[in-house]
Amino acid sequence: MDVQYHEEYVRNPRGVQLFTCGWLPASSSPKALVFLCHGYGMECSVFMRACGFKLAAAGYGVFGIDYEGHGKSMGARCYIQKFDRLVADCDRFFKSICGAAINFYCHDDELLLQ
Repeated sequence: MDVQYHEEYVRNPRGVQLFTCGWLPASSSPKALVFLCHGYGMECSVFMRACGFKLAAAGYGVFGIDYEGHGKSMGARCYIQKFDRLVADCDRFFKSICGAAINFYCHDDELLLQ
């Protein structure tokens, strides 16, 4: 099954740009959504790439976010000032995907969230 990969930056309430990515089955609507959370000092686009592609090829929509200061996100490298902020950033992003899930579709190799 073909997989479409998408990258985007979102801004958290503190004004920090966070890198996000997603893998979707190209030819069908996802069976379910899977949200990936990486470990300390890691990032989602490289270390979780194989997992994202495998799950999307199996029909799932997969989404990841680089925490502030991790991967392609802005911020002091690997510095987590308050763990609650990291959790809130993930929660906000994942809820935005869930809220848009009813209205998303793929077109011209881009994930479009309406």
